[in-house]
Amino acid sequence: MFIQKLEIKNFRSIKELTIEPKNLCALIGPNSVGKTNILRALDLVIGEGWTTKAKIARELFLDTTKPIIIEVSFVSPITFTNKRGYEVSVSSVKLEMTLEPELSAKTTINGDNTFYDQEQFKKLCHFIFITSERQLTSELRVSQWTMLGKLMRLVYENYVAQNSGNEQDLKNKFAEKIKPAKDFLEDDFSEDEVTFKKFVNAFKKYCKENSAGLANEFEPVLDIYNLNWFYKTLQIHVKENFPDRHFDSEEVGAGMQNLLLVSIFQTYAELMGGNVIFGIEEPEIYLYPQAQRALYKNFIKLSKNTQIFYTTHNPNFVDGGRPDDIVLLRKDIDHGTYLLEKDDAFNAENAEKQKHKIYTHFNPERNELFFARKALLVEGDSDKILFSTLCENKWNINLDEKGISIIECGGKGGVFYFLGVCRLIGFDNYFAVWDKDEDLENTGLLDEAKNNSKGIELDPNLESVLKITDGDNAEKVKNAYEWAMNSNNNVPEVFDKVKNFLEGEEPQNISEDIINPDDIPF
Repeated sequence: MFIQKLEIKNFRSIKELTIEPKNLCALIGPNSVGKTNILRALDLVIGEGWTTKAKIARELFLDTTKPIIIEVSFVSPITFTNKRGYEVSVSSVKLEMTLEPELSAKTTINGDNTFYDQEQFKKLCHFIFITSERQLTSELRVSQWTMLGKLMRLVYENYVAQNSGNEQDLKNKFAEKIKPAKDFLEDDFSEDEVTFKKFVNAFKKYCKENSAGLANEFEPVLDIYNLNWFYKTLQIHVKENFPDRHFDSEEVGAGMQNLLLVSIFQTYAELMGGNVIFGIEEPEIYLYPQAQRALYKNFIKLSKNTQIFYTTHNPNFVDGGRPDDIVLLRKDIDHGTYLLEKDDAFNAENAEKQKHKIYTHFNPERNELFFARKALLVEGDSDKILFSTLCENKWNINLDEKGISIIECGGKGGVFYFLGVCRLIGFDNYFAVWDKDEDLENTGLLDEAKNNSKGIELDPNLESVLKITDGDNAEKVKNAYEWAMNSNNNVPEVFDKVKNFLEGEEPQNISEDIINPDDIPF
Protein backbone atom coordinates (compact mmCIF):
# COMPACT_ATOMS: atom_id res chain seq x y z
CA MET A 1 0.00 0.00 0.00
CA PHE A 2 1.79 3.08 -1.32
CA ILE A 3 0.80 6.61 -2.24
CA GLN A 4 1.21 7.35 -5.95
CA LYS A 5 0.25 11.02 -5.88
CA LEU A 6 -0.44 13.67 -3.27
CA GLU A 7 -2.26 16.85 -4.29
CA ILE A 8 -2.62 19.78 -1.89
CA LYS A 9 -4.38 23.10 -2.48
CA ASN A 10 -4.73 26.16 -0.23
CA PHE A 11 -3.30 24.49 2.89
CA ARG A 12 -1.15 26.67 5.13
CA SER A 13 1.86 27.77 3.06
CA ILE A 14 0.81 25.65 0.06
CA LYS A 15 -1.05 27.32 -2.76
CA GLU A 16 -0.99 24.28 -5.05
CA LEU A 17 1.40 21.38 -4.85
CA THR A 18 1.59 17.91 -6.42
CA ILE A 19 4.07 15.27 -5.29
CA GLU A 20 4.53 11.82 -6.81
CA PRO A 21 6.50 10.18 -4.01
CA LYS A 22 8.55 7.03 -4.12
CA ASN A 23 8.49 4.46 -1.33
CA LEU A 24 11.07 6.55 0.49
CA CYS A 25 10.43 10.29 0.21
CA ALA A 26 12.90 12.83 1.62
CA LEU A 27 11.37 16.30 1.94
CA ILE A 28 14.24 18.78 1.93
CA GLY A 29 14.23 22.54 2.20
CA PRO A 30 15.05 25.46 4.52
CA ASN A 31 13.25 25.97 7.81
CA SER A 32 9.63 27.17 7.42
CA VAL A 33 9.55 26.21 3.74
CA GLY A 34 6.50 23.98 4.35
CA LYS A 35 7.87 20.46 4.82
CA THR A 36 5.81 19.87 7.93
CA ASN A 37 2.69 21.16 6.17
CA ILE A 38 2.95 18.30 3.68
CA LEU A 39 3.04 15.75 6.50
CA ARG A 40 0.18 17.49 8.30
CA ALA A 41 -1.87 17.36 5.12
CA LEU A 42 -1.35 13.60 4.91
CA ASP A 43 -2.27 13.27 8.57
CA LEU A 44 -5.55 15.10 8.02
CA VAL A 45 -6.58 12.79 5.18
CA ILE A 46 -5.40 9.32 6.23
CA GLY A 47 -4.23 9.88 9.81
CA GLU A 48 -5.60 7.88 12.70
CA GLY A 49 -8.66 10.06 13.19
CA TRP A 50 -11.06 11.46 10.60
CA THR A 51 -11.16 15.19 10.03
CA THR A 52 -14.41 16.79 11.13
CA LYS A 53 -15.58 20.38 11.43
CA ALA A 54 -14.13 20.43 14.93
CA LYS A 55 -10.61 20.32 13.45
CA ILE A 56 -11.13 23.31 11.14
CA ALA A 57 -9.14 26.41 12.08
CA ARG A 58 -8.49 29.66 10.26
CA GLU A 59 -4.72 29.14 10.28
CA LEU A 60 -5.09 26.03 8.12
CA PHE A 61 -6.22 28.14 5.15
CA LEU A 62 -3.84 30.05 2.91
CA ASP A 63 -6.88 31.89 1.54
CA THR A 64 -9.94 31.69 3.78
CA THR A 65 -12.29 32.36 0.86
CA LYS A 66 -11.20 29.18 -0.92
CA PRO A 67 -11.51 25.51 0.10
CA ILE A 68 -8.65 23.34 1.25
CA ILE A 69 -8.40 20.28 -0.98
CA ILE A 70 -6.09 17.39 -0.15
CA GLU A 71 -6.24 14.22 -2.24
CA VAL A 72 -4.24 11.02 -1.86
CA SER A 73 -4.13 8.52 -4.76
CA PHE A 74 -2.77 5.02 -4.27
CA VAL A 75 -0.57 2.89 -6.50
CA SER A 76 -3.02 -0.01 -6.12
CA PRO A 77 -6.59 0.15 -4.81
CA ILE A 78 -7.18 -0.81 -1.20
CA THR A 79 -9.88 -3.47 -1.24
CA PHE A 80 -11.96 -5.08 1.50
CA THR A 81 -15.42 -6.50 2.23
CA ASN A 82 -17.48 -4.11 4.32
CA LYS A 83 -19.79 -5.04 7.18
CA ARG A 84 -22.73 -5.23 4.80
CA GLY A 85 -20.98 -7.80 2.64
CA TYR A 86 -20.11 -5.49 -0.26
CA GLU A 87 -16.70 -5.33 -1.92
CA VAL A 88 -15.10 -1.89 -1.52
CA SER A 89 -12.17 -0.63 -3.58
CA VAL A 90 -10.50 2.65 -2.62
CA SER A 91 -8.20 4.19 -5.26
CA SER A 92 -8.12 7.69 -3.78
CA VAL A 93 -9.22 9.62 -0.71
CA LYS A 94 -10.02 13.33 -0.79
CA LEU A 95 -10.59 15.82 2.01
CA GLU A 96 -12.28 19.15 1.31
CA MET A 97 -12.67 21.80 4.01
CA THR A 98 -14.22 25.26 3.84
CA LEU A 99 -14.29 28.16 6.25
CA GLU A 100 -16.52 30.49 4.25
CA PRO A 101 -19.42 30.84 3.76
CA GLU A 102 -19.77 28.06 6.36
CA LEU A 103 -17.66 25.47 8.11
CA SER A 104 -17.53 22.14 6.32
CA ALA A 105 -15.33 19.05 6.23
CA LYS A 106 -16.04 16.26 3.78
CA THR A 107 -14.05 13.11 3.03
CA THR A 108 -14.81 11.24 -0.20
CA ILE A 109 -13.28 8.42 -2.23
CA ASN A 110 -12.74 7.63 -5.91
CA GLY A 111 -13.80 10.99 -7.28
CA ASP A 112 -16.28 12.44 -4.75
CA ASN A 113 -18.08 9.22 -3.79
CA THR A 114 -19.38 9.08 -0.23
CA PHE A 115 -17.10 7.20 2.14
CA TYR A 116 -19.06 4.82 4.40
CA ASP A 117 -16.41 2.37 5.58
CA GLN A 118 -13.79 4.56 7.14
CA GLU A 119 -12.91 2.42 10.15
CA GLN A 120 -12.31 -0.71 8.09
CA PHE A 121 -10.22 1.32 5.68
CA LYS A 122 -8.04 2.65 8.50
CA LYS A 123 -7.14 -0.87 9.59
CA LEU A 124 -5.68 -1.49 6.13
CA CYS A 125 -4.23 1.98 5.53
CA HIS A 126 -3.30 4.59 8.08
CA PHE A 127 -0.71 7.31 8.45
CA ILE A 128 1.41 7.68 11.59
CA PHE A 129 3.02 11.08 12.08
CA ILE A 130 6.05 11.36 14.37
CA THR A 131 6.72 15.06 14.87
CA SER A 132 10.02 16.70 15.76
CA GLU A 133 8.49 17.57 19.13
CA ARG A 134 8.74 14.00 20.30
CA GLN A 135 6.18 13.08 22.97
CA LEU A 136 8.69 10.59 24.25
CA THR A 137 7.17 9.70 27.61
CA SER A 138 3.67 9.14 26.26
CA GLU A 139 4.89 7.24 23.17
CA LEU A 140 6.69 4.73 25.37
CA ARG A 141 3.43 3.81 27.12
CA VAL A 142 0.77 1.35 26.01
CA SER A 143 -2.41 3.15 24.99
CA GLN A 144 -4.84 3.03 22.09
CA TRP A 145 -3.05 6.00 20.47
CA THR A 146 0.57 4.85 20.60
CA MET A 147 2.42 2.50 18.25
CA LEU A 148 3.33 0.32 21.22
CA GLY A 149 -0.32 0.14 22.26
CA LYS A 150 -1.48 -0.75 18.75
CA LEU A 151 1.08 -3.55 18.54
CA MET A 152 0.10 -4.95 21.93
CA ARG A 153 -3.58 -4.83 20.98
CA LEU A 154 -2.83 -6.74 17.78
CA VAL A 155 -0.82 -9.31 19.74
CA TYR A 156 -3.80 -9.83 22.03
CA GLU A 157 -6.29 -10.10 19.16
CA ASN A 158 -4.06 -12.65 17.41
CA TYR A 159 -3.75 -14.62 20.64
CA VAL A 160 -7.54 -14.79 20.92
CA ALA A 161 -7.89 -15.73 17.25
CA GLN A 162 -5.51 -18.67 17.75
CA ASN A 163 -7.83 -19.90 20.49
CA SER A 164 -10.74 -20.31 18.05
CA GLY A 165 -11.84 -16.79 18.85
CA ASN A 166 -13.10 -17.80 22.29
CA GLU A 167 -11.79 -15.01 24.50
CA GLN A 168 -13.43 -16.25 27.70
CA ASP A 169 -12.04 -19.75 27.30
CA LEU A 170 -8.58 -18.27 26.81
CA LYS A 171 -8.96 -16.18 29.97
CA ASN A 172 -10.02 -19.24 31.93
CA LYS A 173 -6.95 -21.14 30.75
CA PHE A 174 -4.76 -18.20 31.61
CA ALA A 175 -6.29 -17.92 35.11
CA GLU A 176 -5.47 -21.57 35.71
CA LYS A 177 -1.87 -21.15 34.52
CA ILE A 178 -1.32 -18.00 36.58
CA LYS A 179 -2.86 -19.35 39.82
CA PRO A 180 0.43 -20.44 41.49
CA ALA A 181 1.94 -16.98 40.91
CA LYS A 182 -1.32 -15.34 42.01
CA ASP A 183 -1.38 -17.34 45.27
CA PHE A 184 2.26 -16.46 45.91
CA LEU A 185 1.74 -12.70 45.42
CA GLU A 186 -1.58 -12.55 47.29
CA ASP A 187 -0.38 -14.48 50.31
CA ASP A 188 -1.16 -12.70 53.59
CA PHE A 189 2.49 -12.73 54.59
CA SER A 190 2.17 -10.58 57.72
CA GLU A 191 -0.28 -10.15 60.56
CA ASP A 192 0.71 -6.50 61.09
CA GLU A 193 1.80 -5.10 57.72
CA VAL A 194 -0.49 -4.02 54.87
CA THR A 195 -0.76 -6.82 52.31
CA PHE A 196 -2.73 -7.27 49.11
CA LYS A 197 -4.95 -9.83 50.90
CA LYS A 198 -5.84 -7.31 53.63
CA PHE A 199 -6.54 -4.64 50.98
CA VAL A 200 -8.94 -6.96 49.08
CA ASN A 201 -10.81 -8.06 52.18
CA ALA A 202 -11.24 -4.52 53.51
CA PHE A 203 -12.29 -3.11 50.15
CA LYS A 204 -14.88 -5.82 49.57
CA LYS A 205 -16.24 -5.38 53.13
CA TYR A 206 -16.88 -1.67 52.63
CA CYS A 207 -18.36 -2.19 49.17
CA LYS A 208 -20.84 -4.63 50.69
CA GLU A 209 -21.76 -2.22 53.50
CA ASN A 210 -22.20 0.70 51.10
CA SER A 211 -24.35 -1.32 48.72
CA ALA A 212 -27.15 -1.83 51.25
CA GLY A 213 -30.45 -0.95 49.62
CA LEU A 214 -29.35 -1.54 46.04
CA ALA A 215 -31.73 -3.52 43.87
CA ASN A 216 -29.02 -6.03 43.07
CA GLU A 217 -26.12 -7.15 45.17
CA PHE A 218 -22.69 -6.65 43.69
CA GLU A 219 -19.20 -7.79 44.54
CA PRO A 220 -16.06 -6.13 43.12
CA VAL A 221 -13.50 -8.33 41.37
CA LEU A 222 -9.94 -7.11 41.84
CA ASP A 223 -8.30 -8.94 38.96
CA ILE A 224 -4.77 -7.77 38.25
CA TYR A 225 -4.10 -10.90 36.20
CA ASN A 226 -6.44 -10.36 33.29
CA LEU A 227 -4.80 -11.67 30.11
CA ASN A 228 -5.33 -8.42 28.19
CA TRP A 229 -3.93 -6.33 31.01
CA PHE A 230 -0.61 -8.14 30.82
CA TYR A 231 -0.06 -6.53 27.42
CA LYS A 232 -1.54 -3.20 28.47
CA THR A 233 0.87 -2.89 31.39
CA LEU A 234 3.97 -3.62 29.34
CA GLN A 235 6.86 -1.46 30.54
CA ILE A 236 10.18 -0.88 28.81
CA HIS A 237 13.28 -0.91 30.99
CA VAL A 238 16.83 -0.10 30.02
CA LYS A 239 19.77 -2.10 31.36
CA GLU A 240 23.17 -0.49 31.50
CA ASN A 241 26.31 -2.52 32.07
CA PHE A 242 28.04 0.24 33.98
CA PRO A 243 26.71 0.56 36.51
CA ASP A 244 24.83 -2.72 36.33
CA ARG A 245 21.36 -1.25 36.84
CA HIS A 246 17.93 -1.22 35.27
CA PHE A 247 16.09 2.03 34.53
CA ASP A 248 12.49 2.69 33.62
CA SER A 249 12.27 4.22 30.14
CA GLU A 250 10.70 7.35 31.63
CA GLU A 251 13.74 7.89 33.84
CA VAL A 252 16.43 7.90 31.14
CA GLY A 253 17.49 10.93 29.12
CA ALA A 254 15.82 12.29 25.99
CA GLY A 255 18.48 10.78 23.75
CA MET A 256 17.86 7.26 25.04
CA GLN A 257 14.08 7.76 24.91
CA ASN A 258 14.32 8.90 21.29
CA LEU A 259 16.40 5.81 20.48
CA LEU A 260 13.66 3.65 22.00
CA LEU A 261 10.96 5.51 20.05
CA VAL A 262 12.84 5.08 16.78
CA SER A 263 13.23 1.38 17.58
CA ILE A 264 9.46 1.08 18.18
CA PHE A 265 8.88 2.83 14.85
CA GLN A 266 11.19 0.38 13.08
CA THR A 267 9.51 -2.58 14.77
CA TYR A 268 6.05 -1.30 13.87
CA ALA A 269 7.09 -0.72 10.25
CA GLU A 270 8.55 -4.23 9.99
CA LEU A 271 5.58 -6.02 11.54
CA MET A 272 2.82 -3.85 10.05
CA GLY A 273 4.40 -3.32 6.62
CA GLY A 274 1.83 -2.73 3.91
CA ASN A 275 -0.82 -1.34 6.26
CA VAL A 276 0.89 1.81 7.43
CA ILE A 277 2.51 4.92 5.94
CA PHE A 278 4.94 6.84 8.12
CA GLY A 279 5.75 10.51 8.32
CA ILE A 280 8.70 11.36 10.56
CA GLU A 281 10.29 14.73 11.16
CA GLU A 282 14.04 14.99 11.60
CA PRO A 283 14.87 11.33 12.28
CA GLU A 284 18.43 12.42 13.01
CA ILE A 285 17.48 14.00 16.36
CA TYR A 286 19.72 12.82 19.25
CA LEU A 287 21.54 10.27 17.06
CA TYR A 288 25.28 10.04 16.54
CA PRO A 289 26.49 10.05 12.90
CA GLN A 290 27.00 6.30 12.88
CA ALA A 291 23.48 5.73 14.18
CA GLN A 292 22.11 8.21 11.63
CA ARG A 293 23.68 6.26 8.78
CA ALA A 294 22.40 2.98 10.20
CA LEU A 295 18.87 4.38 10.51
CA TYR A 296 18.93 5.71 6.93
CA LYS A 297 19.96 2.27 5.67
CA ASN A 298 17.10 0.80 7.66
CA PHE A 299 14.71 3.31 6.07
CA ILE A 300 15.78 2.00 2.67
CA LYS A 301 15.21 -1.59 3.78
CA LEU A 302 11.81 -0.87 5.38
CA SER A 303 10.63 1.12 2.36
CA LYS A 304 10.38 -2.08 0.32
CA ASN A 305 7.14 -2.79 2.18
CA THR A 306 6.33 0.46 4.00
CA GLN A 307 6.20 3.97 2.56
CA ILE A 308 8.15 6.50 4.61
CA PHE A 309 8.01 10.29 4.27
CA TYR A 310 10.58 12.20 6.25
CA THR A 311 12.00 15.67 6.64
CA THR A 312 15.66 16.16 7.36
CA HIS A 313 18.43 18.73 7.63
CA ASN A 314 21.13 16.08 7.75
CA PRO A 315 23.34 15.01 4.83
CA ASN A 316 23.48 11.46 6.21
CA PHE A 317 19.83 11.02 5.22
CA VAL A 318 20.20 11.61 1.48
CA ASP A 319 21.99 9.65 -1.20
CA GLY A 320 22.90 10.99 -4.63
CA GLY A 321 22.50 7.44 -5.88
CA ARG A 322 18.77 7.51 -4.98
CA PRO A 323 17.66 10.68 -6.79
CA ASP A 324 14.00 9.69 -7.04
CA ASP A 325 13.70 9.81 -3.25
CA ILE A 326 14.66 13.48 -3.04
CA VAL A 327 12.02 16.23 -3.08
CA LEU A 328 13.52 19.73 -2.90
CA LEU A 329 11.17 22.44 -1.65
CA ARG A 330 11.26 26.23 -1.77
CA LYS A 331 8.80 28.98 -0.85
CA ASP A 332 8.08 32.49 -2.10
CA ILE A 333 5.24 35.01 -1.95
CA ASP A 334 3.94 34.28 -5.43
CA HIS A 335 3.92 30.49 -5.34
CA GLY A 336 3.88 29.55 -1.66
CA THR A 337 5.57 26.20 -1.09
CA TYR A 338 6.68 24.66 -4.38
CA LEU A 339 8.94 21.93 -5.77
CA LEU A 340 12.18 22.48 -7.58
CA GLU A 341 11.47 20.77 -10.88
CA LYS A 342 14.00 18.02 -11.51
CA ASP A 343 15.25 17.16 -14.98
CA ASP A 344 13.98 13.84 -16.34
CA ALA A 345 17.57 12.61 -16.48
CA PHE A 346 17.74 12.83 -12.67
CA ASN A 347 16.26 9.38 -12.06
CA ALA A 348 16.99 6.00 -10.56
CA GLU A 349 17.75 4.33 -13.90
CA ASN A 350 20.56 6.75 -14.80
CA ALA A 351 21.77 6.71 -11.19
CA GLU A 352 22.09 2.92 -11.31
CA LYS A 353 24.12 3.12 -14.53
CA GLN A 354 26.49 5.62 -12.94
CA LYS A 355 26.41 4.39 -9.34
CA HIS A 356 30.18 3.99 -9.05
CA LYS A 357 30.82 7.50 -10.35
CA ILE A 358 28.18 8.86 -8.00
CA TYR A 359 29.88 7.02 -5.15
CA THR A 360 33.18 8.75 -5.90
CA HIS A 361 31.59 12.21 -6.16
CA PHE A 362 29.08 12.28 -3.32
CA ASN A 363 29.76 12.17 0.40
CA PRO A 364 27.97 13.69 3.42
CA GLU A 365 29.84 16.98 3.02
CA ARG A 366 28.98 17.31 -0.67
CA ASN A 367 25.42 16.25 0.12
CA GLU A 368 25.09 19.74 1.62
CA LEU A 369 24.26 20.81 -1.92
CA PHE A 370 20.76 19.42 -1.37
CA PHE A 371 20.30 21.56 1.76
CA ALA A 372 21.91 24.84 0.71
CA ARG A 373 20.15 28.10 -0.13
CA LYS A 374 23.22 28.94 -2.21
CA ALA A 375 26.18 26.85 -3.27
CA LEU A 376 29.66 27.92 -4.28
CA LEU A 377 31.26 25.13 -6.33
CA VAL A 378 35.06 25.02 -6.19
CA GLU A 379 37.74 22.58 -7.29
CA GLY A 380 39.55 21.70 -4.10
CA ASP A 381 40.35 22.28 -0.45
CA SER A 382 42.60 25.27 -1.11
CA ASP A 383 39.79 27.06 -2.95
CA LYS A 384 37.36 26.21 -0.16
CA ILE A 385 39.56 27.49 2.65
CA LEU A 386 40.41 30.62 0.66
CA PHE A 387 36.80 31.70 0.15
CA SER A 388 35.71 30.58 3.62
CA THR A 389 38.47 32.70 5.16
CA LEU A 390 37.79 35.68 2.89
CA CYS A 391 34.14 35.60 3.92
CA GLU A 392 35.02 35.56 7.58
CA ASN A 393 38.10 37.79 7.58
CA LYS A 394 37.55 40.38 4.84
CA TRP A 395 34.05 40.25 3.36
CA ASN A 396 32.06 39.98 6.60
CA ILE A 397 29.77 37.29 5.16
CA ASN A 398 28.37 34.71 7.57
CA LEU A 399 28.04 31.66 5.33
CA ASP A 400 26.14 29.53 7.84
CA GLU A 401 23.68 32.29 8.68
CA LYS A 402 22.92 32.80 4.99
CA GLY A 403 22.58 29.05 4.35
CA ILE A 404 25.54 28.98 1.93
CA SER A 405 27.63 25.85 1.35
CA ILE A 406 31.03 25.85 -0.33
CA ILE A 407 31.23 22.51 -2.10
CA GLU A 408 34.69 21.10 -2.76
CA CYS A 409 34.09 19.15 -5.96
CA GLY A 410 37.33 17.23 -6.38
CA GLY A 411 38.83 19.03 -9.39
CA LYS A 412 37.70 20.74 -12.54
CA GLY A 413 35.87 17.65 -13.71
CA GLY A 414 34.04 17.61 -10.38
CA VAL A 415 32.92 21.22 -10.82
CA PHE A 416 31.58 20.24 -14.24
CA TYR A 417 29.82 17.26 -12.64
CA PHE A 418 28.13 19.29 -9.91
CA LEU A 419 27.08 22.00 -12.35
CA GLY A 420 25.18 19.24 -14.10
CA VAL A 421 23.75 17.98 -10.81
CA CYS A 422 22.47 21.50 -10.02
CA ARG A 423 20.73 21.58 -13.38
CA LEU A 424 19.29 18.13 -12.91
CA ILE A 425 17.80 18.83 -9.48
CA GLY A 426 16.42 22.22 -10.52
CA PHE A 427 18.76 24.17 -8.20
CA ASP A 428 19.80 27.46 -9.80
CA ASN A 429 21.32 29.47 -6.94
CA TYR A 430 24.92 28.45 -7.53
CA PHE A 431 28.23 29.92 -8.65
CA ALA A 432 31.32 28.01 -9.77
CA VAL A 433 35.07 28.67 -9.72
CA TRP A 434 37.57 26.53 -11.63
CA ASP A 435 41.09 26.62 -13.06
CA LYS A 436 41.86 26.89 -16.74
CA ASP A 437 44.97 24.72 -16.66
CA GLU A 438 43.24 21.30 -16.85
CA ASP A 439 41.79 20.26 -20.20
CA LEU A 440 38.42 18.50 -20.36
CA GLU A 441 36.89 16.81 -23.38
CA ASN A 442 33.55 18.47 -22.69
CA THR A 443 33.42 21.99 -21.23
CA GLY A 444 29.87 22.85 -22.28
CA LEU A 445 28.45 23.43 -18.81
CA LEU A 446 31.54 25.36 -17.71
CA ASP A 447 31.28 27.64 -20.75
CA GLU A 448 27.57 28.10 -20.14
CA ALA A 449 28.12 29.01 -16.48
CA LYS A 450 30.77 31.55 -17.44
CA ASN A 451 28.61 33.08 -20.20
CA ASN A 452 25.64 33.35 -17.82
CA SER A 453 27.72 35.07 -15.10
CA LYS A 454 27.42 32.01 -12.91
CA GLY A 455 31.07 31.09 -12.87
CA ILE A 456 34.63 32.29 -13.32
CA GLU A 457 37.68 30.59 -14.75
CA LEU A 458 41.04 31.32 -13.11
CA ASP A 459 43.86 31.67 -15.64
CA PRO A 460 45.81 29.47 -15.36
CA ASN A 461 45.04 28.50 -11.72
CA LEU A 462 44.35 29.77 -8.21
CA GLU A 463 48.00 29.88 -7.19
CA SER A 464 48.94 32.09 -10.15
CA VAL A 465 46.08 34.51 -9.47
CA LEU A 466 47.12 34.83 -5.81
CA LYS A 467 50.83 34.79 -6.70
CA ILE A 468 51.59 32.07 -4.17
CA THR A 469 53.73 28.97 -4.53
CA ASP A 470 52.32 25.66 -5.69
CA GLY A 471 52.78 22.39 -3.82
CA ASP A 472 50.98 19.34 -2.56
CA ASN A 473 47.41 19.63 -1.33
CA ALA A 474 48.32 20.41 2.28
CA GLU A 475 50.81 23.07 1.16
CA LYS A 476 48.22 24.62 -1.15
CA VAL A 477 45.70 24.79 1.70
CA LYS A 478 48.24 26.37 4.03
CA ASN A 479 49.32 28.97 1.46
CA ALA A 480 45.75 29.90 0.52
CA TYR A 481 44.75 30.31 4.17
CA GLU A 482 47.73 32.45 5.05
CA TRP A 483 47.16 34.62 1.96
CA ALA A 484 43.51 35.21 2.96
CA MET A 485 44.49 36.06 6.53
CA ASN A 486 47.17 38.57 5.50
CA SER A 487 45.64 42.04 5.81
CA ASN A 488 48.20 43.45 3.34
CA ASN A 489 46.92 41.33 0.45
CA ASN A 490 44.32 42.88 -1.82
CA VAL A 491 41.60 40.56 -3.08
CA PRO A 492 41.87 40.17 -6.89
CA GLU A 493 39.14 41.93 -8.84
CA VAL A 494 38.17 38.64 -10.48
CA PHE A 495 36.76 37.50 -7.10
CA ASP A 496 34.27 40.38 -6.98
CA LYS A 497 31.75 38.20 -8.79
CA VAL A 498 32.09 35.57 -6.06
CA LYS A 499 31.57 38.18 -3.36
CA ASN A 500 28.55 39.66 -5.13
CA PHE A 501 26.99 36.23 -5.49
CA LEU A 502 27.49 35.40 -1.83
CA GLU A 503 26.20 38.76 -0.63
CA GLY A 504 23.14 39.34 -2.76
CA GLU A 505 20.22 37.85 -4.57
CA GLU A 506 21.31 38.18 -8.17
CA PRO A 507 18.86 37.34 -10.96
CA GLN A 508 19.46 33.77 -12.02
CA ASN A 509 19.77 33.15 -15.74
CA ILE A 510 19.46 29.44 -16.40
CA SER A 511 19.48 27.87 -19.80
CA GLU A 512 16.27 26.04 -20.64
CA ASP A 513 18.07 23.61 -22.94
CA ILE A 514 17.33 19.96 -22.31
CA ILE A 515 20.26 18.13 -20.76
CA ASN A 516 21.68 15.07 -22.45
CA PRO A 517 22.14 12.44 -19.72
CA ASP A 518 25.29 11.22 -21.46
CA ASP A 519 26.83 14.64 -20.90
CA ILE A 520 25.96 14.62 -17.20
CA PRO A 521 26.98 11.20 -15.87
CA PHE A 522 24.47 10.90 -13.01
